[in-house]
Amino acid sequence: MEAISYKCINCGGPLQYDAQKLKFACEYCRSEFTEEELEKHFGKLDEQLDQESKPEPEQDPNDEFAAALYVCQSCGAEVIAETNTASTFCVYCHNPIVLSNRLSGSFKPNMVIPFKISEKDAKQRFLDFCGKKKFLPGDFLSEGQMDMMKGVYYPYWLVNSEKDGGINGTAKKVRRWKEGDYEVEETKVYQIIRRGKIDFRHFPHAALKEPDNKKALKYVNPFDDEEARPFTMSYLSGFLAEKRDLERNEAQQDVDNELRGYAQKIYSETVNGYDSFRVDNMDLTTLNESWEYALMPVWVMTFKYKDKDYMYAMNGQTGKNYGELPVSIAKLAIFGAIMFVVLFVIFLIGGLFL
Repeated sequence: MEAISYKCINCGGPLQYDAQKLKFACEYCRSEFTEEELEKHFGKLDEQLDQESKPEPEQDPNDEFAAALYVCQSCGAEVIAETNTASTFCVYCHNPIVLSNRLSGSFKPNMVIPFKISEKDAKQRFLDFCGKKKFLPGDFLSEGQMDMMKGVYYPYWLVNSEKDGGINGTAKKVRRWKEGDYEVEETKVYQIIRRGKIDFRHFPHAALKEPDNKKALKYVNPFDDEEARPFTMSYLSGFLAEKRDLERNEAQQDVDNELRGYAQKIYSETVNGYDSFRVDNMDLTTLNESWEYALMPVWVMTFKYKDKDYMYAMNGQTGKNYGELPVSIAKLAIFGAIMFVVLFVIFLIGGLFL
């Protein structure tokens, strides 16, 4: 397994990408470097790795324990990495490691959006998120729990799709008025047609099969692709990264269904001035379509509480979050009892004046 780590130009210590400063930082001598400075010193490292890296051997997709062994270049320890891991840390010396074979050839992403939110900021945002949850168990948050938050580059398919189509629907206008003792209602029915081309650009779809991850990655969308950069593995240093395990042919049907839903919404939003509108049918044709492979930044925390698994995820660029947190049954019971007493007193006082 080809394992690489990016070293400080000044002292040789491991480099990590600093999300706040948008530079590569050395925690030993405090040096900071831009991507251009690293490239000037090391050359086109990604291109060298593409030429030198050998493809990984085929693994049984049904083997849930499939893994690979790599050697840490800092301490020489052998560490096991799971099948889809592309960037990780040495568990012995904590040196950031990029597994080059996992992101070479057809698995090399077209682009990457670097982390913009630092670990410190991500943890504070998580605490703010928890602070809004009134029924969170008191023993849930701990320092150890906060240490479980990790910055992960997750794989996404970005779909560019030009559609042509339209909808037919039924709209209604209702008018009511009084004539003497009678109330009159008039309903006018209209047949509505909307047609046009829709150009979807960089529509994101998680390139993972695991359902919980796919759900979280869907709800932290969207990312601002204006900040996307051509992929280089140096951005992975200091973060975890996953490679895709969902191919285009496996994701095509889900993407088609999602784009169809968005297209219907876009067409329907052009229908205004009616009291109600119902889509009767829609046709949609794909004129042109292309897919790109990208890595997107996500702060993620997975944890177990009272024998149940929970997951929290936050967009590492925009801060949009998604979370499933435990609920305290005791706090719910106390709140229910208080509400019962309050309502009972209100009804009791109200009854005295009847």
